[in-house]
Amino acid sequence: MEQKNGLGYEIKENVFQRNSTYVAYPVIVSEADSEKQDIWNKIILDDIGRILKNYSAYAFTPHPEERDIFQPDTLHITYEIKRSDKRYLSILYVADFYSPYAAYPTQMIYTTNIDLEHGRSLKLSDFITDIKSLADNITSWKLVSKPNGIKEYNKAVTDYINGLGKEILLMGFKSADIIGPDNYLGIFSYLTPDKLGISISVPNYLGDHVEFEKPLKEINQDIS
Repeated sequence: MEQKNGLGYEIKENVFQRNSTYVAYPVIVSEADSEKQDIWNKIILDDIGRILKNYSAYAFTPHPEERDIFQPDTLHITYEIKRSDKRYLSILYVADFYSPYAAYPTQMIYTTNIDLEHGRSLKLSDFITDIKSLADNITSWKLVSKPNGIKEYNKAVTDYINGLGKEILLMGFKSADIIGPDNYLGIFSYLTPDKLGISISVPNYLGDHVEFEKPLKEINQDIS
């Protein structure tokens, strides 16, 4: 897959596949500034490495006597470009993981947000300075996750998140966008051309993750 945007760079898809692990991720091809291109791609590759490390604990080797009955874990990672312009590149990854020894498959969301001009990775705290306000009103944002057959889905999600309590939510938002165990609630942010999105991990019965979005003009004019 190749995406041309007329902005001086192209986005191409790379695929890594080994045994039951499949990873698709974007790479940036610059028409002029190779130094910036290398910085951008390093940010992407570092995040991909961190995502894979999250699942490394499950990649155990079977005992020789059990090789015939051993069933491997399956990890399938795809991505979606949420925003791509002169200022920002925002990538959302969907990681589907299944272990035959687990009760059910899981799906996690991860994101990479890049300030292209300054060549740096961005986190939720770069978009919203008043993190405490999120703990107070995140459920007032538009819920854009697709219902999974649960009656009164929006209410169920709202009840779960509010049930976490403001203090726990605040801790979660402060650790947002860290790819690793320190991300307390599995919270990741992303940008679209006109919105800020926040993904929050939830129990499997609610779909593993939910996404909320809010127009940028209602948050911070500087990131519009």
